[in-house]
Amino acid sequence: MLTPSPLPQRLSSLNDNPNTIRTIVFSLADIEHTSMAKYLFALPVEAVEKAIVYPADRAILKDGIGMMNLGEQTLTIVDLRQKFTSIESDRDSSKFLILFHTQSGEFCGLPIKDAPVLIDIDRDTIRAIPLAYREVNQLSFVSHMAIVPQENGLEPLQILLLGLNQPQSQLSSSPTNYLN
Repeated sequence: MLTPSPLPQRLSSLNDNPNTIRTIVFSLADIEHTSMAKYLFALPVEAVEKAIVYPADRAILKDGIGMMNLGEQTLTIVDLRQKFTSIESDRDSSKFLILFHTQSGEFCGLPIKDAPVLIDIDRDTIRAIPLAYREVNQLSFVSHMAIVPQENGLEPLQILLLGLNQPQSQLSSSPTNYLN
Protein backbone atom coordinates (compact mmCIF):
# COMPACT_ATOMS: atom_id res chain seq x y z
CA MET A 1 0.00 0.00 0.00
CA LEU A 2 2.05 2.93 1.27
CA THR A 3 5.69 2.64 2.24
CA PRO A 4 6.28 4.78 5.32
CA SER A 5 9.47 6.77 5.73
CA PRO A 6 10.65 8.73 8.75
CA LEU A 7 10.09 12.47 8.58
CA PRO A 8 12.73 15.07 9.37
CA GLN A 9 12.48 16.95 12.67
CA ARG A 10 10.92 19.99 10.96
CA LEU A 11 8.74 19.75 7.90
CA SER A 12 9.09 22.09 4.99
CA SER A 13 5.86 23.47 3.57
CA LEU A 14 7.62 24.77 0.45
CA ASN A 15 5.79 23.47 -2.58
CA ASP A 16 6.91 24.58 -6.03
CA ASN A 17 3.84 23.23 -7.79
CA PRO A 18 0.66 25.34 -7.37
CA ASN A 19 -1.43 22.41 -8.69
CA THR A 20 -0.64 20.23 -5.68
CA ILE A 21 -1.27 20.31 -1.96
CA ARG A 22 1.62 19.17 0.27
CA THR A 23 0.29 16.74 2.88
CA ILE A 24 1.36 14.30 5.56
CA VAL A 25 -0.38 10.97 4.81
CA PHE A 26 -0.89 8.30 7.46
CA SER A 27 -3.00 5.34 8.52
CA LEU A 28 -4.78 4.79 11.80
CA ALA A 29 -4.02 1.79 13.99
CA ASP A 30 -6.59 -0.76 15.12
CA ILE A 31 -9.25 -0.04 12.46
CA GLU A 32 -8.41 -3.03 10.24
CA HIS A 33 -11.82 -4.63 10.85
CA THR A 34 -13.90 -1.54 10.18
CA SER A 35 -15.30 0.02 7.03
CA MET A 36 -12.56 2.69 7.29
CA ALA A 37 -9.67 0.23 6.86
CA LYS A 38 -9.35 1.04 3.15
CA TYR A 39 -8.76 4.76 3.76
CA LEU A 40 -5.64 6.74 4.54
CA PHE A 41 -5.76 10.19 6.15
CA ALA A 42 -3.85 13.40 5.44
CA LEU A 43 -3.13 16.72 7.12
CA PRO A 44 -1.81 19.80 5.32
CA VAL A 45 1.91 20.06 6.02
CA GLU A 46 1.49 23.67 7.19
CA ALA A 47 -0.44 22.41 10.22
CA VAL A 48 2.10 19.74 11.21
CA GLU A 49 4.94 20.51 13.60
CA LYS A 50 6.54 17.03 13.46
CA ALA A 51 5.97 13.31 13.91
CA ILE A 52 7.43 11.53 16.94
CA VAL A 53 7.46 8.04 18.38
CA TYR A 54 4.38 7.75 20.59
CA PRO A 55 5.64 7.91 24.21
CA ALA A 56 4.95 4.92 26.47
CA ASP A 57 3.13 7.22 28.94
CA ARG A 58 -0.04 7.60 26.89
CA ALA A 59 -3.02 9.86 27.40
CA ILE A 60 -6.18 8.56 29.04
CA LEU A 61 -8.88 9.12 26.46
CA LYS A 62 -12.58 9.74 26.87
CA ASP A 63 -14.58 9.72 23.64
CA GLY A 64 -11.36 10.09 21.64
CA ILE A 65 -10.01 13.14 23.48
CA GLY A 66 -7.33 13.28 26.18
CA MET A 67 -4.42 15.30 27.52
CA MET A 68 -0.76 14.46 27.59
CA ASN A 69 2.35 16.15 28.95
CA LEU A 70 5.16 16.28 26.43
CA GLY A 71 8.26 17.97 27.77
CA GLU A 72 7.17 21.36 29.05
CA GLN A 73 3.93 21.38 27.05
CA THR A 74 0.52 19.91 27.66
CA LEU A 75 -1.26 18.93 24.49
CA THR A 76 -4.65 17.60 23.53
CA ILE A 77 -4.66 14.09 22.06
CA VAL A 78 -7.25 13.61 19.33
CA ASP A 79 -7.79 9.92 18.60
CA LEU A 80 -9.80 9.58 15.37
CA ARG A 81 -10.10 5.82 15.81
CA GLN A 82 -12.78 6.38 18.43
CA LYS A 83 -15.06 7.49 15.57
CA PHE A 84 -14.93 4.00 14.06
CA THR A 85 -14.26 1.52 16.86
CA SER A 86 -13.72 1.38 20.62
CA ILE A 87 -10.05 1.15 21.58
CA GLU A 88 -8.93 -0.06 24.99
CA SER A 89 -5.83 1.77 26.21
CA ASP A 90 -3.96 -1.48 26.87
CA ARG A 91 -4.56 -2.61 23.26
CA ASP A 92 -3.52 0.61 21.53
CA SER A 93 -1.06 -0.27 18.76
CA SER A 94 -0.34 3.32 17.63
CA LYS A 95 3.39 3.76 17.12
CA PHE A 96 3.68 7.45 16.21
CA LEU A 97 2.15 10.75 17.18
CA ILE A 98 1.68 13.59 14.70
CA LEU A 99 2.06 16.92 16.49
CA PHE A 100 -0.03 19.60 14.79
CA HIS A 101 -1.64 22.97 15.34
CA THR A 102 -5.34 23.62 14.89
CA GLN A 103 -6.55 26.66 12.97
CA SER A 104 -6.91 28.46 16.31
CA GLY A 105 -3.29 27.58 17.19
CA GLU A 106 -3.94 24.84 19.76
CA PHE A 107 -1.16 22.23 19.94
CA CYS A 108 -2.49 18.68 19.52
CA GLY A 109 -1.32 15.11 18.98
CA LEU A 110 -2.83 12.50 16.68
CA PRO A 111 -1.93 8.82 17.29
CA ILE A 112 -1.18 6.92 14.08
CA LYS A 113 -0.20 3.40 13.03
CA ASP A 114 3.14 3.84 11.25
CA ALA A 115 5.49 6.66 10.29
CA PRO A 116 3.66 9.15 8.06
CA VAL A 117 4.67 9.96 4.48
CA LEU A 118 5.03 13.34 2.80
CA ILE A 119 2.94 13.42 -0.42
CA ASP A 120 2.05 16.22 -2.82
CA ILE A 121 -1.58 15.58 -3.81
CA ASP A 122 -2.69 16.84 -7.20
CA ARG A 123 -5.67 19.18 -6.76
CA ASP A 124 -7.42 17.47 -9.69
CA THR A 125 -7.65 14.23 -7.65
CA ILE A 126 -9.61 15.92 -4.83
CA ARG A 127 -13.37 15.60 -4.62
CA ALA A 128 -16.06 16.43 -2.08
CA ILE A 129 -17.48 13.63 0.05
CA PRO A 130 -21.30 13.61 -0.06
CA LEU A 131 -22.84 14.98 3.13
CA ALA A 132 -25.18 12.00 3.54
CA TYR A 133 -22.23 9.58 3.46
CA ARG A 134 -20.29 11.68 5.99
CA GLU A 135 -23.25 11.76 8.39
CA VAL A 136 -23.93 8.01 8.24
CA ASN A 137 -20.25 7.05 8.57
CA GLN A 138 -19.34 9.53 11.33
CA LEU A 139 -17.11 11.58 9.01
CA SER A 140 -18.36 15.04 9.96
CA PHE A 141 -14.73 16.12 10.51
CA VAL A 142 -13.74 15.57 6.86
CA SER A 143 -15.34 17.03 3.74
CA HIS A 144 -12.94 16.04 0.94
CA MET A 145 -10.94 13.07 -0.24
CA ALA A 146 -8.28 12.45 -2.85
CA ILE A 147 -8.18 9.48 -5.19
CA VAL A 148 -4.47 9.17 -5.96
CA PRO A 149 -3.52 6.84 -8.81
CA GLN A 150 -0.65 4.41 -8.31
CA GLU A 151 1.69 2.76 -10.76
CA ASN A 152 1.92 -0.92 -11.74
CA GLY A 153 -1.85 -1.46 -11.75
CA LEU A 154 -2.25 -1.00 -8.00
CA GLU A 155 -5.57 0.33 -6.76
CA PRO A 156 -5.65 4.11 -6.24
CA LEU A 157 -5.05 5.42 -2.73
CA GLN A 158 -8.18 6.81 -1.08
CA ILE A 159 -7.06 9.62 1.21
CA LEU A 160 -9.42 11.51 3.51
CA LEU A 161 -8.21 15.10 3.81
CA LEU A 162 -8.38 16.54 7.33
CA GLY A 163 -8.39 20.30 7.71
CA LEU A 164 -9.66 21.00 4.21
CA ASN A 165 -12.74 23.17 4.73
CA GLN A 166 -13.04 24.80 1.34
CA PRO A 167 -15.56 24.25 -1.43
CA GLN A 168 -14.22 22.32 -4.43
CA SER A 169 -14.21 25.47 -6.58
CA GLN A 170 -11.64 27.08 -4.27
CA LEU A 171 -9.24 24.14 -4.27
CA SER A 172 -7.63 25.21 -7.50
CA SER A 173 -6.38 28.54 -6.16
CA SER A 174 -6.30 28.54 -2.34
CA PRO A 175 -4.08 26.85 0.24
CA THR A 176 -5.63 24.39 2.65
CA ASN A 177 -7.00 25.35 6.06
CA TYR A 178 -5.91 23.75 9.30
CA LEU A 179 -8.18 21.67 11.48
CA ASN A 180 -10.80 23.69 13.34
